[in-house]
Amino acid sequence: MAGQAHIGIAYGHSATLCVVADGKILFCESEERFNRIKGSVGFPRLALAHVYERLLRPADVATCTLYDATVVGFLALAKHKFEPFAGSGRYHEAKYDIGLDWRAMLGDEAQLAAVAAARTKQSPVESDPAIAAKASRYFCAEIGLPPERIHRVHHHVAHAMSTWPFAQGEERTLLLTLDGTGDRLCASVAVREGKTVSFLHETREDHSLGMLYSIVTGVLGMKMNEHEYKVMGLAPYAPPAAYADLLDSLRALLWVDDDGLWRNSYHIIEVLQERLEALLRWRRFDHVAGALQAYAEEMLVRWVRAWLRRTGTRRIACAGGVFMNVKANGLIAALPEVEAMSVVPSAADESTAIGCAVYGSLGFEPETPIRPAEGIYVGRAFDAAAIDAALAATGAAERYVVHRPPDMADRVAALLSEGQVVARFAGAAEFGARALGNRSILAHPGRTETVEVINRSIKNRDFWMPFAPAVLREQAARYFQVPAGLDSPYMMFGLPTTAEGAAALPAAIHRADKTGRPQFVRRDWNPEYAAIIEAFGRRTGTWAVLNTSFNLHGEPIVGTPQDAIRTVDRSGLRWCQIGPCLIEKRAA
Repeated sequence: MAGQAHIGIAYGHSATLCVVADGKILFCESEERFNRIKGSVGFPRLALAHVYERLLRPADVATCTLYDATVVGFLALAKHKFEPFAGSGRYHEAKYDIGLDWRAMLGDEAQLAAVAAARTKQSPVESDPAIAAKASRYFCAEIGLPPERIHRVHHHVAHAMSTWPFAQGEERTLLLTLDGTGDRLCASVAVREGKTVSFLHETREDHSLGMLYSIVTGVLGMKMNEHEYKVMGLAPYAPPAAYADLLDSLRALLWVDDDGLWRNSYHIIEVLQERLEALLRWRRFDHVAGALQAYAEEMLVRWVRAWLRRTGTRRIACAGGVFMNVKANGLIAALPEVEAMSVVPSAADESTAIGCAVYGSLGFEPETPIRPAEGIYVGRAFDAAAIDAALAATGAAERYVVHRPPDMADRVAALLSEGQVVARFAGAAEFGARALGNRSILAHPGRTETVEVINRSIKNRDFWMPFAPAVLREQAARYFQVPAGLDSPYMMFGLPTTAEGAAALPAAIHRADKTGRPQFVRRDWNPEYAAIIEAFGRRTGTWAVLNTSFNLHGEPIVGTPQDAIRTVDRSGLRWCQIGPCLIEKRAA
């Protein structure tokens, strides 16, 4: 490694560590892949240990930037004795009523407004120099760096900076961040011109669309901060006429005005929660999902359009957990006002680690440009020797036939064309929540019976949830209605299918509305994965495969060869490519 490195650390939901060196993302992986705790919260010490052992030394680190501007995150870690813990929770565990007699304030707009205003200010604990000193000592000890090399950045600045490797060019670009909450904000608007970022507006957390979506997710009995995607997947099954009244009620709670500003009618989150509970009681779960998704799409389009108009821009770059909503992203990308759109891969809090590392690099080495990301395959990789050692350590030869085909791509494609399901653990891990081929389970996209096989014996997913297609980039327009200029290398856009796409990919798209969340696979970014799809296309005439993440339901994506073998052991998977080997489960 030439030059010095810059580390970015997120230690909230899905704790993650990123390294940028010479303007390039050198490494980025979430702690959950190391400690096997889904959505792991806590300092990513295992990820940092890997970096220091395999990639660089503390002496090589010029800056380490943390993803929040206050000690609130440190206090949360202290509450959990600085041990990692699962990041999502059930609704009854997440009630907002904590010692506040807010019900007595109902109807008193002045009191509620005063509480909302007070929450924008630092608490005495946050401004206590003794707490700040404890936090500094903790982070210095964990990171192994002196305090002058450790920095903090506002949560939404980290989100905004994370767009840099994915929205290249000198053109004027609108930067939009939107999430549940971070450093008391839920949204920001900025414009980037060249290397200059100018922030134009910010939105307080009590106007949070992300929080509203999460509360409804909890009311539906799912895990907040994790299962919002399930609500999005359920929504297309509901007929719009069945939830029209709910949609009107949601519009009256939180809305975007003509100037692109978020407005609410409840002041504080506790009141929003109370109103949502009353509104949704006794309503069908699919109607609730349909109303929530339609409402979120409408508000996001209104917000984006207003700021495009106000700034006169036609290019946008987006980050923050709300932009994990791929259906809304697809609608925004198709707007006639939008000339180019990018969304940070895995845009929730895990990607703030990228923004922090970029922030440190640009601040310390402004003359070094941030290079464009190419496929985000920047996690751990394991060579043939490590894979052989894992096969030996797990006694795999007793349970599997170990093949070493001379043409792996053709052999895997042949199995897929025959209707087999094949897991793939190869190359460097892709960053984030979306499996992009290297830690994936693959199948024939045209065989709908495969969906039931995968759900029943491997993934145990909810019946309404779709899988995703991976398609060769140059063939994408055959299968999807792709807005002009849009690329989708990271599965961050939900797109309507063409007639050919609906006919060829029924197992890899949504059953109800025939949309898909495609990955456009580039040969220059991942030649081995592209070769599988190309070989499959030659055999079947379909230049795409079904792709889902390589994990059991509720577990993180596999991180090591041992994780991969254990997952195959515990599932109905028969076939798995693991580096240069293709293992086949022996008959019982």
